[in-house]
Amino acid sequence: MQQTFDGIYSVPYIILFLIFFVLFLWENKLKASEKNIKVVRYFCMLVFFVFFGFRGYIDTDFMLYYPLYESSPALNDIKGVTNFFSANTEDFILKIEPGFKALLVLLKTISPEYFLLQIVSSLIDVLFLNYFFRKYSPQYALGFIMFCIFSGLIIEINLLRNSKAIFIFLYSLQFIRDRNATKYFLCNAVGLLFHSSAIFYFPLYFFLHKKLHPAFVWGFFILGNVLYLGQVKFITPIVVALGNFVGGVYALMAEGYSKSSLYSSGYGITIGYLEKVLTFILFYSSYNRIADYIKDEKLLNIFFNLLFIFTATYLYLSEFSVFIDRITTLFAVSYWIMYPYFYAALEKIMKTIFACVLLIFGMYKMYKSNNFIIRKYENILWNKVSVTRAYFIINKHVDKILNPKK
Repeated sequence: MQQTFDGIYSVPYIILFLIFFVLFLWENKLKASEKNIKVVRYFCMLVFFVFFGFRGYIDTDFMLYYPLYESSPALNDIKGVTNFFSANTEDFILKIEPGFKALLVLLKTISPEYFLLQIVSSLIDVLFLNYFFRKYSPQYALGFIMFCIFSGLIIEINLLRNSKAIFIFLYSLQFIRDRNATKYFLCNAVGLLFHSSAIFYFPLYFFLHKKLHPAFVWGFFILGNVLYLGQVKFITPIVVALGNFVGGVYALMAEGYSKSSLYSSGYGITIGYLEKVLTFILFYSSYNRIADYIKDEKLLNIFFNLLFIFTATYLYLSEFSVFIDRITTLFAVSYWIMYPYFYAALEKIMKTIFACVLLIFGMYKMYKSNNFIIRKYENILWNKVSVTRAYFIINKHVDKILNPKK
């Protein structure tokens, strides 16, 4: 009988982390010899693509995307395509954004096999990550490590639509720096066609490039900790009011989440809380050192402001666990880029200490985040996967996973 929780489920994810860690060490060795790191980049992309693109039925979101893909029409089915994009469809299809629907129709025209969606989705994502890390990160492989440690696994495995909005936003950061409003809003409008959460990126154009006053940053951070630790509830009426003002799907989401005990409870003091608070203090205390490394002031402000938003949303939205999950994930990129910059700015001996801590912490995170049965890794290249078995496992174990103390 398979256990709900077992450390064996985490092993493939630990191996993934260790592969990226070895590539991280190899990259630094090549740089020390002033050699090109192109081979490291190719290995990082290949490992990412094979691991995520060819995965089996992992976690829960395939329960939405598998039947959605099965019901998607091919392009030669004119009537089916018309109904797919019209109001005459089932309720759950109505909630799917048109850009993602278009991708489904295109892929279904190529093949009826559901795994094509996962393969193409991961290919798109790794190309965006490659662009982002090549353009901005001083440590390419370390960027992939931080992606896996901080929100990347859930983004890649369970957020097929959200991921497209997130990665398009990453691409659009250059237009904030260049102050090109047209291209920025156009990019994120495309992201909005894949997931409604992209709406949160629109206001960022107006301030993300500006330096926030240190007194404001630290004051906001301290107040956020007081509200978080005190579990002061003030968000619920604001969320419901904004949802009703915007209307549509946002009103339904706000109302549903505010009334659900599953989604409206804060996290309290956890390893995650300590991790975020200590990271915030570490980076802002090292501001001048990192600023000396990042010569572009607007870029410096963009990345620090993303970190500020990430931490602030975690602290201030604590009464809604779903907001902590979904909204902070939109800004997890701050960790993916800030840790490589922090590492690059360290002295040699401190880099060695950083690498040792990273090895221990990374393995712990991979173990703790994946030691339950619905994360049991399978790959269609060497495993015989079954959607029926996957549904059975989820139905049998999901309640215990969501409520482990019962």
